[in-house]
Amino acid sequence: MSDITSDRLDGRVALVTGSTRGIGSAIAERLAAAGATVIVHGRSTDRCAEVAAQIPGALPVAFDLTSADAGDRLVAAVVAKANRLDIVVNNAGVALDNFITGVTNDRWADTLTANLTAPFAIIRAAARVFKIQANGGAIVNLTSTSGERGNPGQAAYAASKGGLHAVTQTAARELGRFAVRVNSISPLAATEMNGLIDEDRREVVAKALPLGMVADPSQIAEAVAFLVSDRAAYITGELMHVDAGFHLT
Repeated sequence: MSDITSDRLDGRVALVTGSTRGIGSAIAERLAAAGATVIVHGRSTDRCAEVAAQIPGALPVAFDLTSADAGDRLVAAVVAKANRLDIVVNNAGVALDNFITGVTNDRWADTLTANLTAPFAIIRAAARVFKIQANGGAIVNLTSTSGERGNPGQAAYAASKGGLHAVTQTAARELGRFAVRVNSISPLAATEMNGLIDEDRREVVAKALPLGMVADPSQIAEAVAFLVSDRAAYITGELMHVDAGFHLT
């Protein structure tokens, strides 16, 4: 029986998509520190190898997630390289912002492909592996407050992230009997994607937050590490806000 007091991930293989920078990189480092064999994923073979080389025991797997069968092929590549899969963190995504009247069909499709279709395909492929292994599993999907309440200029992004949490809840219901837990995290951290690596902009946003701060990606990684560990063995289908109270503003 698992020790529910432990946050160790020894012997487990964790796929973290989009883990060559930002929040994904921080998550990869944190899960590796807990003992997991981490799969560093990104589009660039060289960049994946570079990041993986800096994380003890990590393995690089470069993959473009825009093709219809990318989820199946990525999970198959992970299992071929690491011999198993126990944890999936769907972190990769894009923000192609524009007001509704300026959102082209291509931009809409690209956003949903990256933020919703690809994570769904990975969950589907991972679920099949989890069932065969019969050892349970943990999935964490990174969503956004935009998916809960919308945001001007982010119709496509909001739709994709709202849909992803709907997938989280459905997958939690379907996969629970196989001891697979599925949760969402809605983060706010200083990254290149949201421009909060700029100190002046970060200070402005921080002043509007209840905790008066913007998280470092490592703080998001701590929440992910908790949700995929045995400490969270009775948590599934949840949406955890790790945003210093941004969802309250």
